[in-house]
Amino acid sequence: MFDVSSARITRCVVHRVGNRLREEGCELSSTEVTGTADLHGTLLRHYLAPLAKGGEEFEFYHESDISLNAVRQFSARTFDNPDEFIPLSQSIARHLYAASNHPSIAGGEFIAILFQDIRINDEARYALGLYRIEQRETFLDVERSEGGLNLIELNGIPVNSIQKGVLVIDSNLALHVKDSGTQQAKYWVESFLKARPRQTEKSTAKLAASFVKQVCARIDVESGVSLRRDLEEVMSLGDSLLYSEVEEVSQKYLQKEEVNRLTRQLEEQSGFSSLSDSPVNSAMLIRQAKSVMRQYPLGDGVGVAISNPRARLDKCSLTKTKSGFRAVIDIELED
Repeated sequence: MFDVSSARITRCVVHRVGNRLREEGCELSSTEVTGTADLHGTLLRHYLAPLAKGGEEFEFYHESDISLNAVRQFSARTFDNPDEFIPLSQSIARHLYAASNHPSIAGGEFIAILFQDIRINDEARYALGLYRIEQRETFLDVERSEGGLNLIELNGIPVNSIQKGVLVIDSNLALHVKDSGTQQAKYWVESFLKARPRQTEKSTAKLAASFVKQVCARIDVESGVSLRRDLEEVMSLGDSLLYSEVEEVSQKYLQKEEVNRLTRQLEEQSGFSSLSDSPVNSAMLIRQAKSVMRQYPLGDGVGVAISNPRARLDKCSLTKTKSGFRAVIDIELED
């Protein structure tokens, strides 16, 4: 249980970090932000809550020795000695500069915030928030002038979305990450944080949904109707199931070798091991796979989407015609 309703900000600092490839350098602050109650409220709403509630779960790693992971070590030292917050945040900023070596990376502000009294399973914890600002927005304000009011144009940091952010939890150094960057510049996770997705029931459910989508794309519409019906039955049997149960259902409609290949591909992409033995939260899988479970492609960019939760496609047969195809569809409605 993750509760941020009683959280507060104890430390905050802003540095400016440029692009190392362009030798833009860093501007490091030696003093903390003097925050008002309103500013702290804004940061809690827009910089803490979205990461706590919607950030992807990751974990630190290193190929040879986890103690060599820079952000992990600086974060742990911050929790052990909050009085060293400023110099440790400067070290993290320098590490970010070293990782900012892609030509598409824009220089910008780097914000570090130490949060207190985040409650996890009813225990009060610290958390370290790290944020990279790469884009500013233009907005209008109003000022008083002689004879009336005047519009002025300002440029500032948007608060309605996190561009790049991570929340490090002190108890186990778990990560909650948001990254709006492109595939070409995924330096935030891969180079700066050096992190990988954490294998949880939620992340496994996401992979299982991706697996289901790929299986459905490889079979005909009639088999797809039967597959979806079988999967719905398996997912409704309990609160959780094993990934292997989704594989077993899929093997009725797709060759076992292809099913195994799809699973191995997902393991390689995610860095997870033994997906087949992993538990999957049934409700999460249903939500993640909702779009593919309720949509039935018929061919040539034509499909059927079922939006009524009480309805499902029971049977579907396709026959070719001179100008295309004819679909005969049976829709089943629950009482």
